[in-house]
Amino acid sequence: MSDWIITFATLVLAVLTGIYVWLTRRILNAQSDPRVIITVVHDEDRTSMLQLVVKNIGTGIAYDIRFEFSRPLPAEAFGLSEEEAKQPEEMTDGPLIDGIPALGPGECRKIDWGQYGGLKKALGDSPIVATCRFKKQEKEMKPIICQLDVESFKGTSAAKSKPTQTVDALEKISKSLNRIATSLQTED
Repeated sequence: MSDWIITFATLVLAVLTGIYVWLTRRILNAQSDPRVIITVVHDEDRTSMLQLVVKNIGTGIAYDIRFEFSRPLPAEAFGLSEEEAKQPEEMTDGPLIDGIPALGPGECRKIDWGQYGGLKKALGDSPIVATCRFKKQEKEMKPIICQLDVESFKGTSAAKSKPTQTVDALEKISKSLNRIATSLQTED
């Protein structure tokens, strides 16, 4: 009877060890998985511009990055208000249409998409659903679904960043100094 108990306990221990090894391998592999997302952000330097940003937020290299959209993407949708905006063209080329060969961890692509009014006119009230597909080496990873929402930018602050404000102030000072220097030269 004791041999049977030892055999059974050894078998249970072997199964549990196998499960532990399998889970550990999955956790370690997941720590080096790429994760590609696409979001809409304000351009920090051009306050009225909205950009599409594709970013690998994972820790591994993403290969063969492709996108599918629930409907066509507008391109260069300019206009601060819906009334002044023209109906934009459809995006027909670039990294969102042609794909991206690879993105390392933290790498991104930024695409100027348009201004709030132009994008709102083009999209209406419903966001575009983007499916990001990519590989880890040759293995196809689980796709990531992202919503490209413009409505949430309504009424948000598009203030210039401090570095941009500093550059603008320095440019004004430079122009003033140039005017003073020019007027002093003409007086001589």
